Amino acid sequence: ADDRPALLFIPGGFHDARCWDHHFLPWFAAQGWSAHAVSLRGHGNSPGDLAVDKPGLDDFVEDVEAAMVRIGGPVVLIGHSMGGVLAQMVRAANTDVVGTVLLASSPLRAPIGVALRMLWQHPIALVRAQVFGDMQAGMPAFISFFYGDDLDPALQDKYVAELCGESPRAIAEIFKRPSPQTPDLEARPVLVVAGRDDWSIPMKNHEWLANTFSAPLRIVPGAHNLMVDPAWEQSAATIHAWLADKFLTI
Repeated sequence: ADDRPALLFIPGGFHDARCWDHHFLPWFAAQGWSAHAVSLRGHGNSPGDLAVDKPGLDDFVEDVEAAMVRIGGPVVLIGHSMGGVLAQMVRAANTDVVGTVLLASSPLRAPIGVALRMLWQHPIALVRAQVFGDMQAGMPAFISFFYGDDLDPALQDKYVAELCGESPRAIAEIFKRPSPQTPDLEARPVLVVAGRDDWSIPMKNHEWLANTFSAPLRIVPGAHNLMVDPAWEQSAATIHAWLADKFLTI
């Protein structure tokens, strides 16, 4: 019997489960994994209103835990960007999480150079997002680092059309949170994956994260949204090699 754990993919801010549909879910399913993705409350088809409810990271953690209950049994969490932060939080509280992949995971503190670049490129959008909490209006500032220059513009338009707003409370909490808890690193391993062309997260932040979790750091080609980058398959294969090493019994 195949006793490998299920995979649960967690999207980052402004995204829902559809960002995993394009490549990662079918690819990992084809490798024999039970692959699932969650849309957090107020995103995609999940109930809730981001502007009214203003959910925080703890609310999103509940959504991930609810998805784990529906899947049942041990899971490996694969969290992208803000989803990487959620994966760290869920891992700390649930021993059913037997492995964790942090994919372009948001840093502990907002890098000042990144904020300045976003402000320079999209001043009005960033001010509306950061000062007035209007995340929908702020999206151009975030989209500027989601995708690389080598992405087909028609594909980028398709992916952008799938984006939604985000909870300003959750975004603020990303950069106010304490250092992550790191229980059972030996028994429940972690992998950190960084995009070589992702200017939104300085490499030193990935190195710090890998060091914190005693995790290998794998650097792959691609911009922030590695799961839809033209080089997405290298990210997928990098994750799969680690999963196979840790969870496939020969």
